[in-house]
Amino acid sequence: MTEKLLPDEFADLAPLAAEWSLGSEEERCNKRLTTDMATLKAFYAIGFPRVEAIIAYLDTFPNDPAKLPAEARRLYHLALMIMEAAAPIDLEWPTPDITDTFPIERFGFLEPSRRPPT
Repeated sequence: MTEKLLPDEFADLAPLAAEWSLGSEEERCNKRLTTDMATLKAFYAIGFPRVEAIIAYLDTFPNDPAKLPAEARRLYHLALMIMEAAAPIDLEWPTPDITDTFPIERFGFLEPSRRPPT
């Protein structure tokens, strides 16, 4: 039997989950940077209209992604990737990254548990 990737309410997004539901900020950033704009726009066009429903669904759980059931956690990561894709699309960048900014190779990504308190 195949594991269900997303909650039933979001079964239509399941084909996206295997490729786009990435568990770390670094993976999501690298996915955006290595995906051509046409593919990024196609992903965004499918996912963005569902963001409000995703948020409403996730709001039914405690506010701790680590404690989400596996299907809901994949949905959460998918929503984060939709938001990652939003920047170059909403800001109408010609590429998935801006070329005259701080180089991505110099970024340091921290795991959530290693982030300094705010």
